[in-house]
Amino acid sequence: MSLSCYQSLMQLWFLSSLQTVFACVHQLLLRLVASSTATATPPPLRWEPEPDAPIDLEKPYNHDRYLDAETGAFPSKPLPHLPQPFYVFEEILALVNGPLPALSLGEDKSEEAISRRPFGEKWRAKVRAQPTFDFTPLKDDVPTLQRAHAVLAWLVHFYVHSTPPPPNKEIVVPSSIARPLVQVSQWLKIAPVLTYADTVLWNFELEDEEKPFTANNMTFTTLFNMSNEASRDESEFYRCCAWIEQRGFDCTKLITSLVEDLECPPLSNDLDKADYHELIADHLRGLAPVVHDLTDILMSVKGSCRPNAFYSSIRPWYRGSDTEGEGLRWVYEGVEDCGSLELSGPSAGQTSTFHVLDALLGVQHNDKSRPFMERMLQYMPSEQRALLRHLQHQSHYIRSLVNESEMVRDAYNAVVDAMAKFRTDHLQVAVRYVVSPKDKCPITGLSAAMSQAGCPAQQRKSRGTGGNELSTMLKGSRDSTRSMKV
Repeated sequence: MSLSCYQSLMQLWFLSSLQTVFACVHQLLLRLVASSTATATPPPLRWEPEPDAPIDLEKPYNHDRYLDAETGAFPSKPLPHLPQPFYVFEEILALVNGPLPALSLGEDKSEEAISRRPFGEKWRAKVRAQPTFDFTPLKDDVPTLQRAHAVLAWLVHFYVHSTPPPPNKEIVVPSSIARPLVQVSQWLKIAPVLTYADTVLWNFELEDEEKPFTANNMTFTTLFNMSNEASRDESEFYRCCAWIEQRGFDCTKLITSLVEDLECPPLSNDLDKADYHELIADHLRGLAPVVHDLTDILMSVKGSCRPNAFYSSIRPWYRGSDTEGEGLRWVYEGVEDCGSLELSGPSAGQTSTFHVLDALLGVQHNDKSRPFMERMLQYMPSEQRALLRHLQHQSHYIRSLVNESEMVRDAYNAVVDAMAKFRTDHLQVAVRYVVSPKDKCPITGLSAAMSQAGCPAQQRKSRGTGGNELSTMLKGSRDSTRSMKV
């Protein structure tokens, strides 16, 4: 062997050995970090989120202060995976979010569901065996915090709903996921449970990064039904929500232009005022067609998501601690005063799109819908709440102009009519997807109490995934909208 060949081989051996040493050192460092961020018995954590910051009304209203200028309520790009040592939660989630059969609903008594129980028990034991990490190293990294919230919240719902209902109607969510979820939620100022943001806004990857940022170019990365035939129904349900978000962002941009002009009223002469009224009316005329588009998108869900699949295979996983009224009480291990936590689960009421329109129109919800609408704000990303609070300070300007100008009044009423139609059609969708399937009483997806009772005639009223009594709330929301017509 020539000297040069020998030297080359020695260099390769040295580089390979060095790479192995670096890998070992890297793993050792990760273990040291993990040991420093995980505590065997951390002190109890209290739910004490900081209040929302006051709105600076001296600055002009602009949605760019609260939302991404290009993608609206969506992050500008898919969220990053959790770094080490927190990546273990990504791995645990992947175990139940793949093509192979994994978990089943704990209340499902079918043979297939029972055959999955042993895996579910092993998976939940793995969750319980994890140390309780301190997520403080991520505190100032908002996209990674959002990913942490999504991963931990999905894990909580997988854990709770795959557990067979305990006789004492109380389920303990282990500290390994409960405590960090509460910690992360306090920093994000959002409820410590699965939310609309976790299932739609923070739950996508782009199929082709070269193509436009649209709902059709999204893959929804976490599903409760990844391994069964309802996966398409669930994915298309999220896609419908994403289309509503994207078209709803057009509403938000139109409202920004409208508010900018509201903040610059004309001089007192009649000619300037007439031009001003025409300008405001023109903005409002642009809103009504967009709201009609939102209605069309909502109704399109009938062609892509089957009602029985939604009711039996998707919706049960959404349920929060208060959704069924008489359901399980969730106890977050390592967290003080769990009764004060907002744990309703995801709901379309948590999107800012229709809250924004309500704020502009000055809709005052009645007693049937107001408690729900106000409570859903706590499940919304804090930036979107700030946008709403700022916009609410502008709504009285619109109402005053409605009384001054017939053209403004007609344009305003057209938006109110469009919103009322959306809410009427939303009620029809709710009947199709929740009320009617409930009346048929399929076994899969029912609460344990109803399953054991054999589906009695005096069934409880249908409740939305956000814990509300569904039909009453939606009718109240529709009626409150109609009442705004001048």
